[in-house]
Parts: sequence; C-alpha cells; structure tokens
Amino acid sequence: MPLSTILTLSALVLGQTLISNAFAQDLTSPAPSPAEMGPQQVSEVPDPSPLETPLPHLVPIASALPITQEQTPPSTLTVQGRLRKNVDFWISIYSLYSSTEGLIHDSKYVDIVYEKISFAETPSKKKKMIREGVKKYKKILLNVHRKRNDPDKMDAEEKRIFELFKDIPDSNRFLDAAHRKRVRFQLGQKDRFLEGLVESGRYLPIMEEIFKREGLPIELTRLPFVESSFNVRARSKVGASGIWQFMRSTGRFFLKINSAIDERNDPIRATEAAAKLLKVNYDSLKNWPLAITAYNHGRMGMMRAVRKVGTEDIEGIVDGYKSRSFGFASSNFYTELLAAIEVERNAEKYFGPIERATPLKGVEIQLPESIKFKDLVQYLKLDEEAIKSLNPALSGQVILGRALIPAGYYLRIPHDPVLQPEAAARVFLAGFTQIPSINKRKGKVSEIYGTGKLQKVD
Repeated sequence: MPLSTILTLSALVLGQTLISNAFAQDLTSPAPSPAEMGPQQVSEVPDPSPLETPLPHLVPIASALPITQEQTPPSTLTVQGRLRKNVDFWISIYSLYSSTEGLIHDSKYVDIVYEKISFAETPSKKKKMIREGVKKYKKILLNVHRKRNDPDKMDAEEKRIFELFKDIPDSNRFLDAAHRKRVRFQLGQKDRFLEGLVESGRYLPIMEEIFKREGLPIELTRLPFVESSFNVRARSKVGASGIWQFMRSTGRFFLKINSAIDERNDPIRATEAAAKLLKVNYDSLKNWPLAITAYNHGRMGMMRAVRKVGTEDIEGIVDGYKSRSFGFASSNFYTELLAAIEVERNAEKYFGPIERATPLKGVEIQLPESIKFKDLVQYLKLDEEAIKSLNPALSGQVILGRALIPAGYYLRIPHDPVLQPEAAARVFLAGFTQIPSINKRKGKVSEIYGTGKLQKVD
C-alpha cells in the first residue's frame, strides 16, 4: 500500500485516526455527558500494520489501522406521527424561505404558522418587526382563549388562529400557546443551505468514506447542514466551532485544541471526531433518533430523558420530556436532520441545477519540527493562501507568526498533478531539511491518537 495517496473521492481516511471505542465504559455506573466527560480508560487499539517502504513523517491518506470489525447496525432514519409535520416545516425553512424572511410560528407544534415576515426591503427594522409580530399573536391567542367557547364572537383573524388548532385537543391550547416561549420566529435558511450545498462538494466524499469505515450510516454526514451549512468559519455564541460545531469541552477529548491548533475547524479531523462521538451515542442509546439528538443535547441528557419519560421513542420524548435544557433546538434536532437529508438528496428539485465545489485534494505530511508559518511558506515557496485554505486548523496566532506550527502537525499541501503524492511528500521533506535550523525548533511529536487511552490535549 503506498504511503501517500491523493485525497480524492475514494480516499478512506484523511490522515491520523482517532481511538476506537474512545468512550468505552461501564454503563451500569453513572457516566457524564460528552460535554462533561473526563479521560477514561479504553480498550487497547491494535498496533498499526507496518507499511511498506516507510517514509518518515508522512501520513498515509488510507489509515493503517484496521477497519472496525463490529459494524453499527444500519440506520432507521424515519419519523412518524406529528413529527412528520416537523420535518415538513424544516424542509420549507431550508428550501422556501431565505434569510431575509421567516415565519412566526408555534414552538411546540412547529407546523402551526401564524405569519410570514419579510424584511428584505427594510433590514434595519428586522428586530422590531419580529418583536411586534410575536407580541401581536400572543394577544390574539389570549383573545381566542377567552372566546373559545363562543367562536361567533371572534373576528376573522381570531377565527383563522382558532382553526389552526382544531386538531389539538387540549382545552387550554390557546392559553398555553400564548406563553412567551411558544410564539417564536424562525429565520429562513434557503440561501445559506444552498451555499452549504455548494461547499459540501469539497468534503462530503471523504466524510462518507470516514463514516463507512466506522460502520455508521452515511446519512449522518449531512448533520453539518443543520449545524453550520458547511461553513468552515462557523462560530456560535456559546463557543461551538467548525462545520460540526464542537464545543471546546467535548472537542478536547477527540481533537487537538490549543493556541496553535484547533482541529474543530478542520472539516476532516472534525468529521473523524464526530463519527466517534455519534458511535458512542449509539452504543449507549441503541437507536439513531436518540443518538442523533444526543449530539445536540448530550448523551447523558438523553439517557435521563429515556428514564424519566419511560420510552425510547423519539416522538414520546419530544412530546413528554420536560427539562430546562431540552429546549427548541434539542427537540427539533432530529427532524432538522431528516429535512436536511431530504433537501440535499433532491437538491435540484428545490434549487434547480447546482454546481458543487471540487472535492478536496491534497497530500498530508507530518512536520518533524516546529516552524513559523511565514518561514515555511517562504523557504518552500508555497502558495500562502492555498496552505491557509487547506489547513483551517491553524490558528490566527500561527498565521500572524505569534505561535509556531507545532512539530507533529499534519500539514496539508496542494496536490501537484505532475508529481505522485509520495514524490511530492519526499520533495517537501527534502526542502524542509534545507531550512536553516535557526528557523526550526525541535519538539516531541505527540502521538495523541491510537494510544488506547482517551487523552486531553493541551
């Protein structure tokens, strides 16, 4: 097997691999949620099979570690009952409404839509329009509640709202719906989803191969449409980062995160981590709707939900589980994914012809010594913008020269069609050895993955 392969559609794994069974533990004892987990002892990972003609510091695109023998059962990503209406709601958000408009709707029965609001021509009034719209429907709902036993006294708008709830049997349905958390605004995502469709072409081929290697349903690779629309620069208000939106607390168990490197922002490294986390969720929760929801709500959170509600059915949990932390985002996460899968699978139906980005191509090489970004680029005459683009894990501190690219980092360089990947790696390393030693710093190459232990990385 060659030590280096062009990163193409057929690549199995890009670069280093994560530990198998990273969160393996005795589930009969209390266990923290992924966001709270401390280091745990796990099963030993077999030593990689030796590769032929080893080239120092060169990372093979195809992993030397054996493919997981115990395959996760195939997905059953379906939904029935009322949650089917939730899927339809999110399909409309992803395919009909742009980010200059949105819907005022009920947060529990999301398909109950009160009004569409557009602020394309008055973007400065967006917040005011939303605030006034929410206030308007709270007032109407309270009026309908008072007149619910005498609909003839309702005006036309009140009757319209009354009819929206005709299939909801609760006698206090209008009063409950007027609660401050029930009337909400959902921004449209059509333009952002379309951008994500284009950008996904760079990463989905290899992401699918990573999930296949782990024995996971490839449909799960569509989660970044929900999390970030495949925006590599996505950062949330609470600190989640990258296309998979890893929080630092969770990411540190799977990824290298420090002042120089944040692998949450590398779509390939983060995909490897997401596959491991989803596999852990499934091993604990035993069905995909719960395992997927746990990606948002936490594994322990979903295990608590199952115990409290007394069911493993996602619809029963969404309808019956009451918890401060199990809010709108968590209760809709699974149906958002189903909607994203539908829209992506039938993209031309919803958007017309789409030209997706060219699949990512490159060669990964493990740096033997630490070096400044500027020195690396200048001495080896590399395309600075291409190196930045191919290595989104490099921090701003590294790019600005305030921190070194650390020894052991897997640098991704552009694929040169003239050279075989192995030859390109040899040329790179030969050039690297010629860089004056004053510009490099010796450092221990940290082997974080494949050690048989789950380790934090500082």
